[in-house]
Amino acid sequence: MADLQKDGISRGDFLGFGVLGGVMGAALVVPSTLFVVGPVIDVVRGKSDVKDEWQEVMSVSEIPAGAPTSTVVEFPITQSYGNEEIQEESGNEAYDPTVRNLIWLSWYSPSGHAKESERPGFLDSKSQGFSEQEKKEILDKLNILSNSCAHLGCPVRWLEIEGQGEFLCPCHGGIYTLNGDYVAGPPPRGMYEYPKAEVRDDGKLYVKHEFDGSAPYGEPHVI
Repeated sequence: MADLQKDGISRGDFLGFGVLGGVMGAALVVPSTLFVVGPVIDVVRGKSDVKDEWQEVMSVSEIPAGAPTSTVVEFPITQSYGNEEIQEESGNEAYDPTVRNLIWLSWYSPSGHAKESERPGFLDSKSQGFSEQEKKEILDKLNILSNSCAHLGCPVRWLEIEGQGEFLCPCHGGIYTLNGDYVAGPPPRGMYEYPKAEVRDDGKLYVKHEFDGSAPYGEPHVI
């Protein structure tokens, strides 16, 4: 019996096998864990699955004065856990994942009232071929707002009120002006804007799927 006990593994060997088992387990677990949480880390770092490409919105000459108009824009995405080469080899040409966003467009109003929106006068006589100065004036006066409420992302609606109007979130009562400024309710800030926008020679507006994060929590505006 004593000889059998002497032939058993030592305490050092036992600890060594434990360390080896831990290393082998980590080798199996870490890659799969990184595969799963990698996209989450990218989001925290400010990266996105939405492709960094310009998408057409509409002709700026079609954006009326007064109440805002809305349009849906589809932004192509690269799936976090997908492989574009494999998807192409599958032969499914119809497969084209996108994110559909509704965008609100309007002309800036100093008071936030729709009836005082400042549509550039030259849009009444021309719809394309704008000069660089005219393109700048268009972008300076154009509100390009996300449809998602800054509170919990519910889709906002435009509500006419005695010719003035306001954006209203039907979920929790968030209220914003025509320019997207915070008025009342639980939202911590104004509406999200699309800061990357450009007007091209054909007179059409293009945007990239990116939102500003700089608007502070504002004091309620009187409308």
